[in-house]
Amino acid sequence: MSGSRIGPARPPGPGKVFYPLFADIEGRRCLVVGGGPVGAEKVEKLLDHGAVVRLVAPALSARLEDLVAEGAVAEVRRRPYRSEDLEGCFLVIAATNLDAINRMVWQDAEARDMLCNVVDVPPLCNFIVPSIVRRGELALAISTGGASPVVAKHIRRELEGRYGPEWEALVALLREVRDELKERYPDMPGRRDAVERLMSTDVVERLAAGDDEAVQALVRETLELERERVA
Repeated sequence: MSGSRIGPARPPGPGKVFYPLFADIEGRRCLVVGGGPVGAEKVEKLLDHGAVVRLVAPALSARLEDLVAEGAVAEVRRRPYRSEDLEGCFLVIAATNLDAINRMVWQDAEARDMLCNVVDVPPLCNFIVPSIVRRGELALAISTGGASPVVAKHIRRELEGRYGPEWEALVALLREVRDELKERYPDMPGRRDAVERLMSTDVVERLAAGDDEAVQALVRETLELERERVA
């Protein structure tokens, strides 16, 4: 039995449920194995979220060469994958077109209790990457459990049209008043009910219209916060 898994793992499919979470990878070393276009995409996504990237591949795509030249990739090992490449890494993404290498990465990662994603091979993943709609701190994640990334991307495009920048503004505004809200409503049910009251108003429509002053007044009145503390 590999790693700390104490029971058999079911393959992806009916009955297999991945636990949804958002991970903080800022400043953490993450390994990407593979130097092609898919590897480049994975490297860029990791960099976008603050990861320290170690890249292992015998040859690199033009885009990866550019990232290396820019100094964006912390460490490059221009050779085939070795088990030792996992040392000190938080997670690994295998993006090669060689089944033997992908399987080796998976087995090595499982033995180390590491998070591992082999691109487009759900049975060799202990985490999967959802399709994301991001509006500032608001992130909507869509996943089909690896069954059909195309369907997930289709749903993402629909959500992108439905949830515009006004939702980013709403979350940012609630972040600003978070401490006041906790002071006004010390218990979670009270805070939940207050925000539910806000969501039953036309606050999103007012944000979309750019009526910032009216939005501030509406938020503070609905949440019953002191007006003089408006920034």
